[in-house]
Amino acid sequence: MIRNYRLRILNYGLTVITLIFAFSLTTFAKTYQATIIKVTDGDTVWVAIHGKRVKLRLLGIDTPEEYPSRKMDKDIEMCHTTYKQMRKLGLLATKHAKTMLYKGEYVTVVTKGRGYYGRTLAFIILPNGTNYNEKEVADGYACVYKWHGHKSKELSWGEFEKLERLMERAKGERKGLWGEYREIMECLCE
Repeated sequence: MIRNYRLRILNYGLTVITLIFAFSLTTFAKTYQATIIKVTDGDTVWVAIHGKRVKLRLLGIDTPEEYPSRKMDKDIEMCHTTYKQMRKLGLLATKHAKTMLYKGEYVTVVTKGRGYYGRTLAFIILPNGTNYNEKEVADGYACVYKWHGHKSKELSWGEFEKLERLMERAKGERKGLWGEYREIMECLCE
């Protein structure tokens, strides 16, 4: 009986520690003023922060690939489409990004650590207060990023759910790529 009690306390303690650790990962953020240097694609942007060039991977979103890569090859195979078609979607997502992110523009960058490839994970807040990451999803040019089908650890549940709602609305209203390229977007956004 004492042994079961100790196991329950140990399990409870481990659960609390896990929750605290997970919470700290999703809420730890730093805010910077930055200047847009270059839009690489819909979810990757170069900025200058305190005079240093920083490559941002935009948090919570995933746009179609514009350039040849292993990810593009995987997406082409998974979605049963062509390189030409996938590149077109990537170009459209990048073009849309460039309608909001201008070289030399001052923005607010909210960082939340580094991603798998060492890029800084961030939200970009435009001068008018719009969250670029949310806008790219709401306009139908990005999927909500998921790690192996699940919410990425860097996003809070609230941020994730908001992006999911925005994507579902864009899909329902056939906005952006959800219009002509609905089947491919459904595949990419699974």
